[in-house]
Amino acid sequence: MDIDRQPDRRWWVAVVSLTALALVMRLLVWRWRELYPLGGDEAEYLAQAITLLQERRYVELRLMRPPLYPLFLAATIVVVDSLVQNLRLVQALISTLTVPLIALLTRTLAQRSAPQMPTSFARRAGLLAGLLTAFNYTLAANATELLTETLFLAGLSLLFWLVIRPALSYRLALIAGLILGALCLIRSVALPLLPLTMGWWLVNAIRAEHVRRGLGHAAMILLGCALVIGPWTVRNMLTYGGVILIDTTGAENLWLDNDPAGREAVKAQLYALGEDRLLRQRLATERGIAVITADPGRFIAKMSRELRLFFALEQVDDMRARPAIWVSPGELVARLVLGDGVWLLILLTGGYGLVRRWQPASATAEGFWRSRWCIFADPRWLLGAWAAYVLLTTLIFHVELRYRLPLYPVLLAYSGMVGAAQWPIPSRTLPRSQPVALLVPTLALAITLWHAPYPWLGWQLVGKHWLLRQAEQALERGDSRTAAAAAQQALHRDQQSVLARVALARAALLDGDQPTALRWLDEAIAVLPAHPYPHLLRGDLLRQQGDLAAARAELTTFATASREDLATWLWERSITPPPTVLNLGDGLDLGFIRGMHHPAANEQGWRWTTGWAQVRLTVPTGAESIALTMRSGRPDGTPVRVWITVANGAQSSFVVGADWQTFTVPFVSRDQPRTVVVSITSPTFWPRTYDPASPDGRRLGVQVRQVAVR
Repeated sequence: MDIDRQPDRRWWVAVVSLTALALVMRLLVWRWRELYPLGGDEAEYLAQAITLLQERRYVELRLMRPPLYPLFLAATIVVVDSLVQNLRLVQALISTLTVPLIALLTRTLAQRSAPQMPTSFARRAGLLAGLLTAFNYTLAANATELLTETLFLAGLSLLFWLVIRPALSYRLALIAGLILGALCLIRSVALPLLPLTMGWWLVNAIRAEHVRRGLGHAAMILLGCALVIGPWTVRNMLTYGGVILIDTTGAENLWLDNDPAGREAVKAQLYALGEDRLLRQRLATERGIAVITADPGRFIAKMSRELRLFFALEQVDDMRARPAIWVSPGELVARLVLGDGVWLLILLTGGYGLVRRWQPASATAEGFWRSRWCIFADPRWLLGAWAAYVLLTTLIFHVELRYRLPLYPVLLAYSGMVGAAQWPIPSRTLPRSQPVALLVPTLALAITLWHAPYPWLGWQLVGKHWLLRQAEQALERGDSRTAAAAAQQALHRDQQSVLARVALARAALLDGDQPTALRWLDEAIAVLPAHPYPHLLRGDLLRQQGDLAAARAELTTFATASREDLATWLWERSITPPPTVLNLGDGLDLGFIRGMHHPAANEQGWRWTTGWAQVRLTVPTGAESIALTMRSGRPDGTPVRVWITVANGAQSSFVVGADWQTFTVPFVSRDQPRTVVVSITSPTFWPRTYDPASPDGRRLGVQVRQVAVR
């Protein structure tokens, strides 16, 4: 008995390990995306949840949606408060729990689909699917968005696992029905799963000659689903005077997404109808069908566009469409390899696994079921029908790439099975010679490349950034000629490259040619006005030339235009000599500081440090000390100890109180002017430690007003 249990124990240890790795992955993405703003739908859901808590009433959104997700957000706020990053953390934990659910689903699916295979096949399949889930950037990134997909995906994985279990009790059938009802109240797109699961159970019951039991299971899932959806439907009837089963999203989107007038024009017509949801539902359905039937050719062309977008590489397209958004090198690799790379892998292998035959035809030949109808007892028909439904409805309405997430449990599970069939060596037990199954991944890849020539774009992008890297290395060496040549080649590969123009401007500055540098910077701004690099370099150059008003406008406006640490970026590239007296927070300090927070709206004439900050000054001949004006900034006035180091000298320690104080740090004078760096180290605190309602998520050190040479 212990020998039999040992593989299962090892399997669970491996699943727990994958879950832990998935948590690390999601926490990393959670930190990367901390400063991402809320999108329109996210803000609406959050406002709906906060209104529910503050006013104790449920307020319908302008476009009616299912109620369970805002209720989930409200409950989460009660537990972890309304800080967006805390809410994202809860969703990251839910996304992590999807790993064991996918592993269980895949293991059970492999056992049912290929019963002739050894038990190790199902275990390997589950682990491979869990691995793909754990290191899936798309799932981790979507967990940081206050949208329904993360919660829906976890529930969907659990539902599929329950449904395909070989021995299903009436109690589990009822639980499955309750889960299905909850999924419908998260996203009403789940509603067709009710007839799909009921029909699949009935087919399996008839095949096993247990019709009565199958009818009982179908009745229990219907009951469970009705128990969850029914009260909401009754509420809608009492509120609106007619039947709105869950929401009006489907009807309204049918019109919004297919009327040639455009979504905004249709929204205006819907909003003009007021809060009569029943009328809006009826009118939207009629108008949507009318515009489709009036011009079928346009509708088919629209579906063709949506089809190409559905199979697109999400991260590549996003970075092409929004080049002003900066991402760290680690996140960039994760987006391309663990985002688009994993999507392409599970699309091709999962699509192949879904349509291939996993057991010989003779394995299912039993009595009456020797006919071809026995194939409908295979789980791939249930999961395949769901996949086809998701694709079709997305094409009828519109594609947002998060809408394909409901395919992930299916694709991940079959990807795990395909991988297990080839590892450690290709299985000889499975049916062979299935070239027809290769048509699905081939077609999917063809549509992906139809959308965009990704190999060519990748080659072009890699070449450009290789040249930009060469230009950067040359600039670091002070080799302006080599830098300019590499940047010109990069610009030839991409005529819209801001980075190439910035490199050309920096090469001109190395040569002392400020007019040429300004020309390149102005050209970069004309190409992409939102990019911060040319603005910051332009501000630095104008500051050196004495045009302080224009310099301040450039430096303050674009100091926070990216998630990158732009203060450190300009610190390493500034050409303006550091001053002898630096006033923090005056709009002209950027390029001479790092490790300090950008001033908030109510912070004037000083800056918060982080736990470690630096200031750069010019020290004239004969200077003997550095004076720093600081205060602790703690709301309760608590003093803190601060450590100051000047030019790698001895460390000085001071206790900084609640009032502004000036502290002096001596250093050894030299005969020649020089640039020195002053380092400030201090403990930090969260503003929410003092005010739980504070929206400020920064780690704050001390407040610094002025650093001056004496």
